[in-house]
Amino acid sequence: LLQDPGLIFHPPLLYMGYVGFSVAFAFAIAALLSGRLDSAFTRFARPWTLAAWVFLTLGIVLGSAWAYYELGWGGWWFWDPVENASFMPWLAG
Repeated sequence: LLQDPGLIFHPPLLYMGYVGFSVAFAFAIAALLSGRLDSAFTRFARPWTLAAWVFLTLGIVLGSAWAYYELGWGGWWFWDPVENASFMPWLAG
């Protein structure tokens, strides 16, 4: 399990997605606290959100494929809490 090439790519992709959404969240909090909710906020936050969503998508797809052939669960998605923890930020993004 730990010697699989999927382990090289799957966790870093998920991590980059989470970090990207954290940066976008920080931009949102800064905009709310400063009271400046204009297009400048979206100009800075949108690239981070898009990149984070792409990384999270790749991480989820790779993790589903990896679990399918490595763990032999017999399916791609099982509504496991770990899967849901990556799916909810993806859905919100």
